[in-house]
Amino acid sequence: MSRKTARRYTFEIVFQIPFHLDFDALSAFDIYPEDNLPKINESERNYVKETITGVCKHLDIIDSRIEASSKDWSLARMNRVDLAVLRLAVYEIIYTDTPPGISINEAVELAKLYSGEESGSFVNGILANISKHPEVWHG
Repeated sequence: MSRKTARRYTFEIVFQIPFHLDFDALSAFDIYPEDNLPKINESERNYVKETITGVCKHLDIIDSRIEASSKDWSLARMNRVDLAVLRLAVYEIIYTDTPPGISINEAVELAKLYSGEESGSFVNGILANISKHPEVWHG
């Protein structure tokens, strides 16, 4: 499996967070169908766990960065798929050493795959705005 595939699994779990009030990062894999788990190697499993843990831990900061960079769009108005993609990408941009360009490109691809062509443009615009302001990257 590649990081791209691991990122896709992570996105699918991040998407589930709002639907599970008792969600915690340690139970993230309980959401995902068990038959898909053997396809994840140890390095990718660590990426998924660390990223889910980070998104959960820093969700308020991540959401504030998204909302501050979204012209005329509150989080409540955003498509749930787009919001999950943005949360994952913003976490990577702010809290990991993943180059912002990679996070943005992968997020745009996820948005197009799961939500549509227009979502790719929407996600790209918000993330491009965030990437232009590195002074707000660190929460």
